[in-house]
Amino acid sequence: MSRTAQPADSTVRPEDLSAVAAAAGLRVLSAGRWPRSAADLEPPVLPGFVASSFSPLAAEAARRCLDAHWEGVPAELPVTAVVVASELGDLAGAVQVAEAVDGGARLGPLLFFQAVPNAVAGHLAARRGLTGPVVCVGGAGAGLEVAELLLADGDAELVLLVLVEQATAGPGGGSDRAAAVLLAPPPLPDHLDHPHHPDHPHHPGRLDHTDHHHRPTHPDRQQEHEGAQP
Repeated sequence: MSRTAQPADSTVRPEDLSAVAAAAGLRVLSAGRWPRSAADLEPPVLPGFVASSFSPLAAEAARRCLDAHWEGVPAELPVTAVVVASELGDLAGAVQVAEAVDGGARLGPLLFFQAVPNAVAGHLAARRGLTGPVVCVGGAGAGLEVAELLLADGDAELVLLVLVEQATAGPGGGSDRAAAVLLAPPPLPDHLDHPHHPDHPHHPGRLDHTDHHHRPTHPDRQQEHEGAQP
C-alpha cells in the first residue's frame, strides 16, 4: 500500500474501517465495532478509566473483534501489534481536564493516567496477551500505513487496528463510535506462493534483514578477521 493509495483520514468512518483495510490490500481476519445495534446505548464500563468514552469504546470494539476470531485466549498467540488511531483523540477527556484546570479543581490520578491514548492500547495488550509493538497515530490512514509496515517488516504477525472517534460539538457532530480490525499480511502472489521459490519467505536459501544468523560480513570486517588469523 503506497502513500498515494492512503485514504484521507477525514473520509474513513469507523464503520467503514474493515472495507477500507481490505481495499488497501490487507487481509481482514475479523472485525468488531461499537455501536453495532440499537441495543448499544452506552459502552461498557472499563475499570481504571473515567470521565470519557474514548478508552471504553476502544476496548469494547477490540474485544468484539478478537472474540470473533478467537474463542477465549489461545494457548499460543501470534505476535500481535496494537495500533490505536484517532483523528481528534480523546476529546471528552481533554475537555474534562481543561474544565478542571480552568476552575482550579484538583485532577485525579486516573485522568493523568489516561491523558494519552496508549493507556488503553497497553490495557488491551496486557489483558489479551498481545506481545507485539504498541503504536498510537492520528487517523485511519496513518493507522493502516503503520499496520502494513509492521507486517511487512516482520515486527508483528498480526495487527489489531482500533479506530476511535468521539462526537464533536456543534451541528453534524455525529456520535461516539469505534471499530477494530484484526489484520494479516496480504497473500503472496500465486507465482511466489511456493516454498521452493527463491522469494518465498521460508525458502531455505533466502536471506533478508531478519535473518540474523546468516547476515553477510562487511568487506572491511572480513579483511580484519582474515588478517587476525595465525
